[in-house]
Amino acid sequence: MPNTGKPSKDCHLCRSRRVKCDLGRPSCQRCIKYGAECPGYRNEQELVFHNYTSNSGGPKKRKKRAPKTAGSTTPSVVLSAAPTPSSLGDEGPATPSLAFLDEDQPHLSPEEAQLILANSPSPLFLTKPLHEHWTAQSIPILLNVYESLEFLNKIYQNYPQDGPLVWAAHLFSRTYITNVAHPTSVHKDAQEETERELRTYMGKALRSIHGALQAPDGALRDDVLATVWILANYELLAGSLNNSKVLSPWHLHSHGLCSILRTRGLKMFFSEAGRVAFWSAYNMVQIEALVTSSECPAESREWLGIIKTMMDQSEHAPLLVSSYIVEIARVQCRMLIILRDHDSQAASAEYSTLMDCLRKAEAEVAANLNIGDAPHSLELYWVQLWRAAQVKCYHVAHLLATFLTHFPPYPVSLDQLERDRCEFLEKVWSASGSILEDTPRFLGAFGGHRGPRPPKALFGALKMIWPLTVIYIIPSSTEEHKAGAHTWLLLIGRELGVRQALKVYPEHAMRGVPDEAREPLRIEEI
Repeated sequence: MPNTGKPSKDCHLCRSRRVKCDLGRPSCQRCIKYGAECPGYRNEQELVFHNYTSNSGGPKKRKKRAPKTAGSTTPSVVLSAAPTPSSLGDEGPATPSLAFLDEDQPHLSPEEAQLILANSPSPLFLTKPLHEHWTAQSIPILLNVYESLEFLNKIYQNYPQDGPLVWAAHLFSRTYITNVAHPTSVHKDAQEETERELRTYMGKALRSIHGALQAPDGALRDDVLATVWILANYELLAGSLNNSKVLSPWHLHSHGLCSILRTRGLKMFFSEAGRVAFWSAYNMVQIEALVTSSECPAESREWLGIIKTMMDQSEHAPLLVSSYIVEIARVQCRMLIILRDHDSQAASAEYSTLMDCLRKAEAEVAANLNIGDAPHSLELYWVQLWRAAQVKCYHVAHLLATFLTHFPPYPVSLDQLERDRCEFLEKVWSASGSILEDTPRFLGAFGGHRGPRPPKALFGALKMIWPLTVIYIIPSSTEEHKAGAHTWLLLIGRELGVRQALKVYPEHAMRGVPDEAREPLRIEEI
């Protein structure tokens, strides 16, 4: 008998999974909650069963399937990315798509997949069949994003699968998948369910960390340090850093990293693995100091001094830039305190000393940091971080020099203050231009061209958030540089799903700065 029943109107994925579809348009909510892109529905003609007629020749016999040969397996799934627009035009952000590999593609074990993921750029192999839950792939996704961090892969291999690292991987990967699939907005119900799920994973990760830290050696565990570091990166991915608040979750995680480093003591510097973990955590701590205009931890000079005595060649750039940040963070913090206190006497008394410290630190880095045509990607990151620190610190120095023009007697002549102001602006503009010039090189394959977006591009984007943001928010940047930074931030936020790139607050950059620091006193006004 011919099939004359009513055909299913469910979407393709729900039908293949044999679950009830809610028939939502353009995408069903069950697919969204499942963590996959809804492939759509059959057209109206496919939803009609044609009656049997004599012209059809009768029902055809089903062909016998060829027996499976040894080694044949269920096809795996690959997560590939749709082409990315080269500019923020009408094309809008691209979304990831699911595509089946060829039948001959070998099925990989989780161990083999992690090994491949850590060494291959793209596409991202999902080793489970389509009906498996996305959490089975969260660790491979995370390791693919951070494929350049070999120590992270080793930590996941050496620690239990029910520890804090697993919950952090679920949290990070779920946010990454959601942000890339839905860069701007999602259905309200799906968004609420996603947020509930993320809160669950965050709670489990924090409880697991808290439990681990109760043990005497809890702070010495590499998985605890790595988990807090991943959570700090997650906050950038989720866009929770709000400049209107003194402490956001990102700040709290950065403070947690600093506390763990202090608890670990000096033993961590006497092993290669300990120093590798230190640099990842300490870098986040220093960025937090630059963002909040505060000083670096008091132990910084001691830590960096120990590393200097046993420095590996790969630590040359991190050591130079970190030492520079320690010094200019102190100078920057002091200058802002003077400005916010409206303390003209302290400004006049300390101006020359502060500028000497700033110039000395600058000369040390400029003379020893290798800025070649094609530096190593890690070295290029430290160069970008140095430039970003320059942008903010020289902006604050320009504010202090401007402030002093209103309060005679001056520590130097008005002409010298004007020359200093011009010098500081030139430093800001030069560093900003260099950051923008190297941004395409830094982001590598993502660099704005069409084609698959490898997950590892996300790591580069996360590292560029601070340099691009500081260019965009400070008033000393040129309009051209602001526009360039804004374009890159939109691209990173919309196409790579880093929500923090879409949450920048230029209006907060001059908070607490007196009016005298905004406009100089002209010589003709005296």
